[in-house]
Parts: sequence; structure tokens; C-alpha cells
Amino acid sequence: MSISKGQLVRLQILYQQLASHEIGMGKSREERVAWSSARLRKSVTSFKELSFSDAGFLIDQIQSQLGVKAPAAPRKRLDRDAAHSAGTEGRHDDSGKQSTMAGKAEFARIRYLLDVLGWNEQQLDGWLRSTRSPLTHHASPVIRTLGDANRVWWALKRMAIARGLWKEHRA
Repeated sequence: MSISKGQLVRLQILYQQLASHEIGMGKSREERVAWSSARLRKSVTSFKELSFSDAGFLIDQIQSQLGVKAPAAPRKRLDRDAAHSAGTEGRHDDSGKQSTMAGKAEFARIRYLLDVLGWNEQQLDGWLRSTRSPLTHHASPVIRTLGDANRVWWALKRMAIARGLWKEHRA
């Protein structure tokens, strides 16, 4: 698979930034190609001829050298009904009769808080089965719906805040 247009643009921009920061590093096309050939340990004639993985390797190299983070992927906006469900399902005053199944995003948010708290899956499972769990009304305390995920998220977030471990996080 060949380099994507986005990778090509990112690689060219990052190389220019690196060349501006490094003493003795040139910005010409020949110097850019020589630099990439040395990093990849193979002959490179043009950035456009790089493979997808080679371009990714070079981008990662420059980003780590410059101390730059990868740009965040754009967040997918929820439609009106999904946004309303995400904000209200699981509340005590939720009068909605409809339940939404929990998805990858909800489990990723919970996983993030488990990492913050230093918990593993067994600790989460033990807590969900305890009397202090927000899912104590379930016969089997398993996170199935968006409401369940929200209840667990809010309880774990309160624990992280109480322990001074909470940092704002955008999933």
C-alpha cells in the first residue's frame, strides 16, 4: 500500500519543522530524500514512492524527535437522539422507556477510568458484584445498556476525583 495524501502532507510539514530545529539539516529535496533513505536504510527517490508503513515510521520518528503528539482523530458527532440518550440514560430521574445498548465508546471511557484508578478487570467485576455497585439492582451485574455504562462511569469518576486522580478526558 502506498503513502496516503494525508501522510505525504504531514511528512513534508514535519520534515520542514525538523529541519528548522536541527542545526546543519537542510530543507532541499535532495537532503530530504537522503535523510529518509538513511532512516529507512534503503534507497528513497521521492516521498511519493514511500509505502504506507515507511511513511508512518518516518512520521513517528520525526514526531518523537520533536516531541509532537499525533493529531487527534476528529470526533464523530452524535445525532440529536443519541446525544440525548448519552446524557440522560442511567440517571435516577430518567423517564425514558427506551434503552440503548452500550458500545465501544462507552467501554473505552470505562477502560480509561480503570487505568486511572489502576484497576484490572477482576477488580471491576468484584466491585460490580459488591453492595456498593451502581448495578446492585441487576440479577447479574453486567454492563449491557448505555444507562448501565453511564452509572458505572459516574461512580468510577467520583472515585477518581475523591482520590485526586481525575484529569479531564475527551473520548
